[in-house]
Parts: sequence; C-alpha cells; structure tokens
Amino acid sequence: MSGKSKTDVAARTGAKNLAKLCTLCGNKVDVVMAVSPTGKKSMKRLCCDN
Repeated sequence: MSGKSKTDVAARTGAKNLAKLCTLCGNKVDVVMAVSPTGKKSMKRLCCDN
C-alpha cells in the first residue's frame, strides 16, 4: 500500500462546488429537508418562491 487515497478529492470538491442553477431565474437552488406532520421526510428545492 502506498498510503494514497483512491478517491480524487479535487474532482469531488469541484463537483460539490458546482451549484445547481434554476432553469427559470438562473439563481442557485437551495435544497432543504422538509418533515411533514406525519414524520415523513422529503427533500425540497427552493428557488423563485416555488
């Protein structure tokens, strides 16, 4: 073992930093987790007041 990670950390960081952009306004889309009153979790994308 050479002790070197197999994961390309720079590529993963670059992919994380690429923001998902809204197709309507071009702004960054925020992704949040919403929990319903029944306890069900869902991911929501917030942009343009949608």
